[in-house]
Amino acid sequence: MSGKRRRLVVEGGERIVDFDNKAFKPIPQAGIDLAVEAMQAGVMYRYQPKTKDASITAKLEKAFADYMGVKHAVGTNSCGSAMFIALNIVDVQPGDKILTNAFTFHAVPSVIEHARAEPVLVESNREWAMDPEDLDRKAAETGAKVLLLSYMRGHVPDMDAVMEVVAKHNLVLIEDCAHAYETNWNGQRLGTFGEIACFSTQSSKGLSAGEGGLFITDNDEYAAKAVLYAGSYERLWKKHFDLDADMMNMLQNQIPGYSMRMQEVTAAMLTPQIARLAEIKKVHVANWNLLHALIADHPNIEIPSALPQVDSFCDTMQFHLVGLSREEADRFIEVARMEGLPMQIFGVDRNARDFRQWEYVEAHKDELGATIANIEFACDLSLQPHLTQANIRTIGQVLHEVLAYINGEA
Repeated sequence: MSGKRRRLVVEGGERIVDFDNKAFKPIPQAGIDLAVEAMQAGVMYRYQPKTKDASITAKLEKAFADYMGVKHAVGTNSCGSAMFIALNIVDVQPGDKILTNAFTFHAVPSVIEHARAEPVLVESNREWAMDPEDLDRKAAETGAKVLLLSYMRGHVPDMDAVMEVVAKHNLVLIEDCAHAYETNWNGQRLGTFGEIACFSTQSSKGLSAGEGGLFITDNDEYAAKAVLYAGSYERLWKKHFDLDADMMNMLQNQIPGYSMRMQEVTAAMLTPQIARLAEIKKVHVANWNLLHALIADHPNIEIPSALPQVDSFCDTMQFHLVGLSREEADRFIEVARMEGLPMQIFGVDRNARDFRQWEYVEAHKDELGATIANIEFACDLSLQPHLTQANIRTIGQVLHEVLAYINGEA
């Protein structure tokens, strides 16, 4: 940045950020209208409509399955519920070891604990994706048979290497795609590599409805069980698309129902959003690329490059603060927030994405040195799609100015 430095708020100046970079996407008017119609009719329970063709949830499931290019989707009340159902479907038993990311949101190990299984935490690389070499080592050491792979903040590991490990150890792969809408590896969509994939529709996600989840699979039996685990009973499964009637009749009453269904108002809010995902991605990618160009050369910022096979959604940016002390890094976050640019560092302040804070997880946490190093000074910046290129330039300016202040530069 050239020219005289603007006075920051901490020096008595005025902040220049007049927008909220974390503001969540509004529901499209078509979704609002559909939700209001369902509420006014008093038809909010997904099985109230008389047929699947009248069910907003069933039609959303069909649309999302078609969008993902898979046979089945099942709506749930959260991504965590979808993952819990997935673990039950692949017959995870209490005490089983489940391979998963050391760097992820605490909902992932919480799901494993919910199933009374034991998380085996796998190291991350500098770009925050799972390390396939550590995955191979942990799979061999533990004998675990399930991999719950999280694409935390949209960071994608070497999927060719991961799938080699999956094949080598005969692992069942369940993909946590909460942060991986419209994300591809060599042109293949994430969510289509494993036996099952689970998506979140919480407010900050690509599809946004406050809460909710989507379970997808190509396996007919898994889909049938997911419908029943989610809470279908008697013969309500007839209000889903593309289920095998003989299989449903066979499984009925064998599978417990956990009351984890999606409801009609949630499905209504989501229905028009699938079509806008590709356009939102274009905004995200353009904004991410611009911000990268503005800040990547700063000596205190390191933005690791994704592998060339990755095509990301780019709705957030993460970067490492380098050359700063703990106190300086914490002060950076504080001053940026005062300037109107809220961020967090993954490895401090009881962050739910710091595995050292998961006191309910029994793991050799002191051995995960790579992940500790990769989160200790890692900043997390939300870039929601309402941001303009002018907003992005302001973000870049603020980041430069705050770092100049932290470094004591005039």
